Amino acid sequence: MPQSVQAAVYRRDREAYDRIQNTRTAKDLAKIDASVLQISGCQDNQTSADGIVNGLFTGTLLEVWRGGAFAGSYRGLHREIVKRMPPDQTPNLFQAGAPNSAFVRQRPFTI
Repeated sequence: MPQSVQAAVYRRDREAYDRIQNTRTAKDLAKIDASVLQISGCQDNQTSADGIVNGLFTGTLLEVWRGGAFAGSYRGLHREIVKRMPPDQTPNLFQAGAPNSAFVRQRPFTI
């Protein structure tokens, strides 16, 4: 979505978006029964580079994933993406909810 459209939608619905953001706290994460794993495009103190088709993180993820040929774990996928990214954009691997070490070790994007 073009940034100009994103900005217009946010301005239009700012109250709703801000209310949602302000009602979520770190304490809410402790209430999650599921195991949640998030790989984000950068650290909280960084910004993610954009591109014409994908952002740098998404493009790199697709490159590492190789159409499903990647055979490692989520942790391995994250590690390989980080190796290919510039030092000013370091993807984050974040776990929330119920601890599940087997989940982190499984092949990504499988059920």
